[in-house]
Amino acid sequence: MTSDDSGISECSRTENKAIESALSFDLNCLNEDEMGLDYESVSQLLAEWVANSLLSGNSEAPEVTDPEVFKRKSNGGISLKDTKRKKKETKLTGGVTNEQSRNRKNWRKVKKTSKETNSPGPPTSGIVTFTPLQITPSAAQLSHIVQFPVTNFTVNGNTTIFTHCAHAPGTSGTIPTAFQVFQTFTTVPQPVINFPLANNVQSSNSAIVIVPSSNQVPPSGMAVTPSSPVAGTVVDSAMTSPVTPSAPLGSQSVLQESDMGEQVTLEKTLPAVQKPKEVEDCIKNMKAALLQDKEFFSESHYIQVPLIQKQIKIKTGKNNAKSQEKEFVILDMTERKKAAIFPSQIFDPPKDLTKEGRVIALLGNAGMGKSTLVHKLCRDWAKGEFQQFDFIFRFECKRLNLPGKSFGLQKLLFELSQSPLSENAGRIFRFVLRNPQRILIMFDGFDDFQDMEAFLQSPANNSTKEVLSIKDLLSGLFQKKLLIGSTILFTARPKETLNQFLGKVDKIFELSGFCHEDIEHYMSVHFRDNSQYDAAKKKLEKNQFLHSLCHTPLMCKFICLLLEKFEMDKELPMTITGLHLHIVSQRLFNNVPMDLPTDKTQTENILKLCQLAWKGIQDHKSLLEENDFKCPTLKEFSLKSGVVTQYPLNCSGEEKLFGHTFSDLLSQDFMGALHLSLVRGIKGKTLVKLIHLQQKKKKPHQEWLDVVRRFLVGLLFQNEEGHLSRLIMKHEDLETKKDAILEYIKKVRLSELLSNRLLEYCHCVYETKNEDVIQHVAKNLPPELSFRGTCLAPLDVFVLQHLLRVSNTQFILDLQETGINLLGMKRLVELENVTAFRASIADTISLWEHLQQTHNYDLLKSTIQKFTINPFKASQYTDVEYLSLLVKIYKEKTLPMSTSSSTTNTCDDEVLDIPAVKDLRKLEFALGATCGHPGFSQLVDILPAFERLQHLDLETLTGNKIGDKEAEKLALVFPGLPFLEMLNLSQNCIGDRGAEKLAQAFPSLTSLKILSLYSNLIEDSGAEHMAKALPKMKCLAELDVKYNKITDVGAHKLFEGLKSCPWIKSVAMWNHSIPHGVLEHLKQQDSRINVL
Repeated sequence: MTSDDSGISECSRTENKAIESALSFDLNCLNEDEMGLDYESVSQLLAEWVANSLLSGNSEAPEVTDPEVFKRKSNGGISLKDTKRKKKETKLTGGVTNEQSRNRKNWRKVKKTSKETNSPGPPTSGIVTFTPLQITPSAAQLSHIVQFPVTNFTVNGNTTIFTHCAHAPGTSGTIPTAFQVFQTFTTVPQPVINFPLANNVQSSNSAIVIVPSSNQVPPSGMAVTPSSPVAGTVVDSAMTSPVTPSAPLGSQSVLQESDMGEQVTLEKTLPAVQKPKEVEDCIKNMKAALLQDKEFFSESHYIQVPLIQKQIKIKTGKNNAKSQEKEFVILDMTERKKAAIFPSQIFDPPKDLTKEGRVIALLGNAGMGKSTLVHKLCRDWAKGEFQQFDFIFRFECKRLNLPGKSFGLQKLLFELSQSPLSENAGRIFRFVLRNPQRILIMFDGFDDFQDMEAFLQSPANNSTKEVLSIKDLLSGLFQKKLLIGSTILFTARPKETLNQFLGKVDKIFELSGFCHEDIEHYMSVHFRDNSQYDAAKKKLEKNQFLHSLCHTPLMCKFICLLLEKFEMDKELPMTITGLHLHIVSQRLFNNVPMDLPTDKTQTENILKLCQLAWKGIQDHKSLLEENDFKCPTLKEFSLKSGVVTQYPLNCSGEEKLFGHTFSDLLSQDFMGALHLSLVRGIKGKTLVKLIHLQQKKKKPHQEWLDVVRRFLVGLLFQNEEGHLSRLIMKHEDLETKKDAILEYIKKVRLSELLSNRLLEYCHCVYETKNEDVIQHVAKNLPPELSFRGTCLAPLDVFVLQHLLRVSNTQFILDLQETGINLLGMKRLVELENVTAFRASIADTISLWEHLQQTHNYDLLKSTIQKFTINPFKASQYTDVEYLSLLVKIYKEKTLPMSTSSSTTNTCDDEVLDIPAVKDLRKLEFALGATCGHPGFSQLVDILPAFERLQHLDLETLTGNKIGDKEAEKLALVFPGLPFLEMLNLSQNCIGDRGAEKLAQAFPSLTSLKILSLYSNLIEDSGAEHMAKALPKMKCLAELDVKYNKITDVGAHKLFEGLKSCPWIKSVAMWNHSIPHGVLEHLKQQDSRINVL
């Protein structure tokens, strides 16, 4: 290699030669199985060679450019051919060979020499991990190792290398003017690392800077290098000059952010890794197998639905700190649209590329299509998408229940996954270990994995040879202890097994289900014949209940299958119990005429299968064990009916074994409820305890029983025809159980139920289809119904609409934070006995726009009159934005859609005279210090629109900190708030200047009764202005100026002002700067002064 070394010192030549020698070989030629060395051992040898050369000043670096020579050196001086002889010698000499003993003495000598050297830097220690480096200063990739002189080299846990230049062979080098920074890797690096440069760094004078990923405290007297910049930062060449204790740190300049060129993310700029032939062949075989697997996935029936990115929050309360119970933030319709992504975007690189891998959770209720989406993602990869991944390993968690067995990571990936086996699994596994960032692992059905005890206490580490249980391997991948850098995807149901581990997940997505257009699309694919499609669609549109069930993809499939065989002249079922009576009956009594009695053996098998279903529900599992099928005909009957399915359970090479599971969770819930209604040992009181809805102390709600509860009530009250119905109705304990449930339903105090329990209660009442029960419940519903914090799916909306319609009570609905869709909101607010409703402002405006576009002006006028926002709390910046939009509509009498579309606005001005704006009484502003200033400026502009505002609260726990400038702006709008009775300006960093302006404007608040300036920065000058304003505030009753900076001088001013204000009842005046004796003296003279 040639380069222009005229600008490089002799020391730099020595350093360069040492590092070049250590880097000029390919680590791919080292087979750790043959040599008995891992990458860490190789790296340690390299580090010590380089450190010895640099610190000793020896320009003759060890000759290690020949891989065979290196192999001999790393094996203690013997060749690979003599490996067997070396092992024998080791055994004979008690584990230590003569050559190993000599080498150890040599290494001790090297370390001793390093400590005694007179080099400028401190003694070198630790390990440096090197790999062959390909430095790409331009778009062209160099296929060889590039020489780069070094001016400052530190050997420690995270290597710092300041390089002067990076040249291709045969080019002349110049001292660079800028460098790009890359954080060092905390894991074992890959065989080849490509370092791209920023666009504004030219290849002729560029270099690479590798900095520590975490700050380290240098030993005493050691030269301190500048703090590590972030990845992608371009820094000045002055950064590369050696730093000595005498050199001023301020002389080293760093370019500003504005000087940076357009940065390209590291993940996007990494070129495709060169793959050996056996790896390429394995990838082709995996893709071909995925494309041929059509047993589970049907491309024609797949309907793409958006994914919603979810956020979690920790529940607050007395007992939640210990359990750390988590719940999801429920997004309203407008926010859901913003958070929606396509399934193809689920693996998009995150903004934070420093994280070592990603763990993604894909959530969805039973039947939402989680497994279908996993198969779709695999097929898309096989077709050429997601090319950031070279391998995809898919697991069905129900197949991983192998207690008592241990596996290595290689066996887990290549023998237990749903991927074809490879003859070269060992070599392919080594490729996987070297390129973990190009590996995707998907675990489908996390709830089906049974061994979850102490899941996060896994002993797994980054060792690839360790043999562990399935649980420990799964936990190691989940916690990024194994295959660090890979992407892990889990699918699960919300609020179940995975919920307790969501704090360790990087991204959470939820399947949104079918919308109206998706349902029509699915039906058009299912019913190929146009006449059959039209008839089925017409039949479904008349049954709003079944249509609302089609929001769940699996239920949409069931309903389409039902419509295929259902006689069109008959009425479709109107309850979820009635629907499953038809579905399960078709499975269990296939081809058995309705008028024939059932076989005794068949009935016994059904009862035993129902018992197994209930047992699984109690144990929170849908899997069946082999000893569950004690009856010889039970397994055959279960599989033949399709209620139970089987799946392969064993590893490759073993005798074929199969596990068994219920085909879907809804069918298991139905059969579990059927068991409760048929079994004789369970009495009515026991059933009441099972369906109990009131919250008990120290006992969480059992939401996993919700569907079972609905099925149970529906089965006891059902009037359908069929084999199962006859089986239930002839049961002797039916009436006793029915009476017990009916008595409980009528005794429940609805006002004591939480919103989610009240909704579940409504579902149970609807399943009875008993008009007397429905009328009784509808009559006793509380007039103010709040479902805030509870998701309202289309089925929930249908049930609520049915109950509210038959009631004579006038209702006020709170639909905020329910995620209700546009059609659901329309169906609820159009009810005549719904006199008022609260909902997201953005969603409500969307409803108004929809009604205007469909020319439904009567309903538009009605919904505008019913809408209310009182009280309103702005907790995020978007709340203020949407409130401003509502005020704009109120002032301009025009909806946003009207100005951007050709639709003529035929609404009268009176229609858009929004009462919600005029009638707002209470307004809270709690954006905090981060968004407080911009949000408050926008709020001040619209405050005069709230003519009847009585309560304005600008305090939050973290403090809005509006300051003096914003306080001055607020003072200007006081004349437009004549009805304001309470003003809270606490914790807002208001000083004397702001207090003066406010005091001058306070008299214009003619109705103000309560004023709080608690915990601000007001001093004596501000207190004096307040004292002058008090006599003019004729309605003021309470004043709070505690925790300011008022001294005894300001206290006396306030005291003098109070003398002429007999209408003021109390003044809270305690401050740190007022002597306690002064306050006590003032209180003795005026009892209205509070000292606490």
